[in-house]
Amino acid sequence: PLLDFQSAVEDYLQGVTHIVRGKDLMDSTRKQTLLYEKFGWAYPETLYWGRVKVHEFGGFSTSQMKSDIADGKFTGWDDPRLPTLRAMRRRGYDAGAMRKFWIDLGLTQKDISVPLSTLNSLNAKAVDAEAPRLSFVREPRTIILDISNIESNKVILPIHPEHPDKGAREWPLGEGAINVKIASEDFTTRDGRRLKDFADIEINHEKTEKGWVGDVVRTERVGNTPIIHWLPSNMAQPAVLLLEEDGELVTADGLLELNDYPDGTIVQLERMGFAILEGVDTDGVRQLLRLHG
Repeated sequence: PLLDFQSAVEDYLQGVTHIVRGKDLMDSTRKQTLLYEKFGWAYPETLYWGRVKVHEFGGFSTSQMKSDIADGKFTGWDDPRLPTLRAMRRRGYDAGAMRKFWIDLGLTQKDISVPLSTLNSLNAKAVDAEAPRLSFVREPRTIILDISNIESNKVILPIHPEHPDKGAREWPLGEGAINVKIASEDFTTRDGRRLKDFADIEINHEKTEKGWVGDVVRTERVGNTPIIHWLPSNMAQPAVLLLEEDGELVTADGLLELNDYPDGTIVQLERMGFAILEGVDTDGVRQLLRLHG
């Protein structure tokens, strides 16, 4: 009763003309209208909205989240698994995308349920144009390639494939042999594969102390050789990617392309999706958080 009394008087003193509230507060409107009638005030125009449930979030309460944080189940209010604004800000959700999400849903008294993929799609469109591309190699393997017969001594890649005005990234290759880092999942077969924007290679059965020996077959693109992402060792820095899998936070160790982007920059890890740069730990390892699929 005191809440309805206080908010009604406060709305009048502040000159509130419109109220948007959940339909579960319809009874508050009835009580407050009686108060307004007693004082001869005009009650504000009132609109109601139903509950909006996001499938992936399920049921939750502030008190339960607070308890779970205290118990160590979550790292804090910005834990990527929580449906809080702090967590969503940390995961790189764009304010404009969230605003469009709610505007598209509209104001209705009907209870609705929506998938998080709807917001993810809007957010991807919002951040894509500004997100520079970077390579991330998960659980890297080392391949030694002889490049003595290759004319070019560098690889040039776009910062953003759809916005050439943003410039390019350059990977110097040096001369002779280079150490190439590829993901373990791309190493499982020794069939031919193509290092993106560089060359077709084949991995031999021979292994040295420095890594597996490979051959450059050709630099021009011929046929449908599977394309894999990679990094020359001189362009790689240790990195850890934090991501959510089945409600649990897991870490993926790997190598990230060298860059000088500030913390908080949203990037697109080629073939892996969007991530946000979160800083460097005391061991000099770059920390990233994956946004969403």
